Amino acid sequence: MSARDNFIDRPATLAQYQAILRRRKWIIIGVPLIATVIAYFVSVRQSPLYQANSTVYIRTTNVVSAFGDVNPYLGDPTRLLNDQSKLATSPEVASRVVKAAGVPGISPGAFLGAAHASAATDADLLNLSISYRNRGDATKLVNTYAEEFSRYKNELDTASVQAALRKVQATIDRLRAHNETGTSTYDDALSTRNRLQAFGSIVANSATVQSLASGAAQIRPRPKRNALIGALLGAFLGIGLAFLYEALDRRVRSEEDIEAVLGVALLGRIPRPTRRLRKTNRLVMLADPQSVHAQTYRRLRTSLEFVNFERRARVIMLTSALPQEGKSTTVANLAIALARAGRSVALVDLDLRRPILHTFFRTGNNDGLTDVVVHRTTLSYALRSIGLPAAGRLAPSPDNGAPLSGSNKNNGHSDVQSVLNLLPAGSIPPAPDEFLENAGIGGVFDDLRSRFDVILVDAPPLLVVGDVMALSLKVDGIVVVTRLGIHQRQLEELARQLHTCRAPVLGFILTGAPHGDSYSYGYGYDTRGYQTTPEPERAVERSE
Repeated sequence: MSARDNFIDRPATLAQYQAILRRRKWIIIGVPLIATVIAYFVSVRQSPLYQANSTVYIRTTNVVSAFGDVNPYLGDPTRLLNDQSKLATSPEVASRVVKAAGVPGISPGAFLGAAHASAATDADLLNLSISYRNRGDATKLVNTYAEEFSRYKNELDTASVQAALRKVQATIDRLRAHNETGTSTYDDALSTRNRLQAFGSIVANSATVQSLASGAAQIRPRPKRNALIGALLGAFLGIGLAFLYEALDRRVRSEEDIEAVLGVALLGRIPRPTRRLRKTNRLVMLADPQSVHAQTYRRLRTSLEFVNFERRARVIMLTSALPQEGKSTTVANLAIALARAGRSVALVDLDLRRPILHTFFRTGNNDGLTDVVVHRTTLSYALRSIGLPAAGRLAPSPDNGAPLSGSNKNNGHSDVQSVLNLLPAGSIPPAPDEFLENAGIGGVFDDLRSRFDVILVDAPPLLVVGDVMALSLKVDGIVVVTRLGIHQRQLEELARQLHTCRAPVLGFILTGAPHGDSYSYGYGYDTRGYQTTPEPERAVERSE
């Protein structure tokens, strides 16, 4: 099974669906909002439209029951009403209504476009309606519509009966002229005439106006209703787009997927630093060491020591797949956590393209590792020994820049509890990738091994440059820093690159995890145990 097959391609639990909705919340919120605004402004720009309604009663029951043998609808009143609705929208009816109503600017064709006739489902009624731009004209047109249709319908029905009566009467007159009044044919003709006369008296009023419109209701514009409809449709569209975008998005969304592809254990979940820390470029282990966020680095320290118990790796390199994944911030905070736990720690900046560790500790970047390798300075001179106070302000380094120990550990400051040794990158070489293959770097690491318990190395991103490959020959272990949201292909390429590295991979650290996923609830911790000094941090420079 390939690494790609290890991914969960579709959500399977309610929690996963909720996670999708949270990730795509701006689509789910934005689409309905945009649809609502568009629907509202389109509605208010529409010209007004009014609708008036009237009803016509169609006599069907008496006709069918009394004259079923002559009624062409054979006892089906529904068919009769449906045919009457078609008759009501005939051009002849439209011409009569337009002429009788006298509304200026409307033609029979325009009238048919504005008129609507439908049979009621629960009564012998024909519903007539007119939609027109003027309220009074809509009322006048629909009332004229009902009257003219009733008149036209009665005329049609009466005309057919009268034609049948004339035909029967002609038959009777012919039989009388031939002196055939006593025949059965004559009797049948008389019976038919009587039935037609009775039928005619009924159909003469087969359509009567049931109700007339007293006014017209505005049906356009209706911005509130249309805005609500737009919001509902936008909500459905937004949710659909959110899940479509999720289906097309190939970024990794769970730590289980990362663990499955990399094939190494998760060492810790680190939440994203607060905006205040990011803005001031400060470390949480210095600014707020007893916060919930800082506890995650202490757990990370414990996890790292646990997985490293048998390997005994001294020089541990931290790398990431891409820039901006929190690698440098993580390695700096981890180094402080190790130093505060009593370990002798050296923190080395080997990201020769974008060195940043010296900015966290307010030290200079001159006379660093590269200068030691080319024998421009000594390792003891290049190391910055930084006294770590209980919280807040950094203690300055001693004059010679050497590690603090013994009587000078507190450096004249009673609040200094531990020491971290920083080896900055130093002068940036013109070809960093070639420089990292220099054998002198291995010599520097050997010298650091003799002085410190743990050496943490901040290395460049693995997928951006090939520096990590060269460094993997000189370190004892590798820790990968990554975050949720990395693309699936990038994660697979990261796994392939790590597989080619010579040093073992100890595990991975997940950065940018939501605070609820860091398993930090502040249990048993008193945040008042450490008080941050209000003074700004002082620059920590090695004396020249």
